[in-house]
Amino acid sequence: MRWLWLFAFATVLAGAGVFVSTRVYAERANCMMPSEPLRYREVAPIFAKHCNSCHDKRVSDNRAAQRVFESSRYPFSTERPDTLLADLHEMFDARRSLSDAERCRALAWLATGARDDRGRAPPYKSRR
Repeated sequence: MRWLWLFAFATVLAGAGVFVSTRVYAERANCMMPSEPLRYREVAPIFAKHCNSCHDKRVSDNRAAQRVFESSRYPFSTERPDTLLADLHEMFDARRSLSDAERCRALAWLATGARDDRGRAPPYKSRR
């Protein structure tokens, strides 16, 4: 029975995309979902604190990290536009240096569309 549950869960995640899976995770982690979509400026401090030391070409020469995404401006430039949102979800989920509040905020931003400061959705979508 457990394998059936895992298969069903994996199917839902794969079929529904990163936004639904992020929302499910954020709710399971007791994160309050915002009533309005979050904008990048509301999560920019999290990226500045935890990501920019490797992903911002102005402060780092880490080309491998910057191929995943380069964070000097949003929307991020990336060589992996089809998986970037899923990659960010996994990073926020796994990174232990994030506080619970930072993790919830970042996952809520992804779950509400990963919008830029003007409220526009990013030009890349996850096919995962």
